[in-house]
Amino acid sequence: MRSRISLLVSAFLILGIHACNLNKSCDKHTKFPVETGFYNSLSLSLRDTILQDITLYGIGREDSLLYNDIDTNRLNYRLSPFSDTTKIVLHAFSKVDTLTFYYNRHLELVSQACGFAMFFDIKEINFTKNFIDSLFLIDHLLDANKTEHLQVFVH
Repeated sequence: MRSRISLLVSAFLILGIHACNLNKSCDKHTKFPVETGFYNSLSLSLRDTILQDITLYGIGREDSLLYNDIDTNRLNYRLSPFSDTTKIVLHAFSKVDTLTFYYNRHLELVSQACGFAMFFDIKEINFTKNFIDSLFLIDHLLDANKTEHLQVFVH
């Protein structure tokens, strides 16, 4: 009888220790890029457009190209967690445009397994108009629930 109780206590201890394992993998997003789609501003309906040979980098990070000479209709990039402003440079159609994001940021505990994540609330976006016609911010809060946060209309 005593050995059964010892075996039962041991089993509960092993299960309890296993349940408290701090090395569980993170199953939540902790990085939230700006998901950006490109659209034709001259189209009567919402139609995406392929940008050819697009290059993208952040101002102050010209040596770290995020995209270099690719053809795409969708890009994603992260805002700086160290500042409330990020400037992104886009080269396309042999022209250059700059997006300037102004936002609030806050650090939040996602979970014990995932740790902390920086969350962003976009307040304003300024842009130059060399090939960009207009912008539409779908959601000012960056999170993993959106497939697209920003629509860029090009002419």
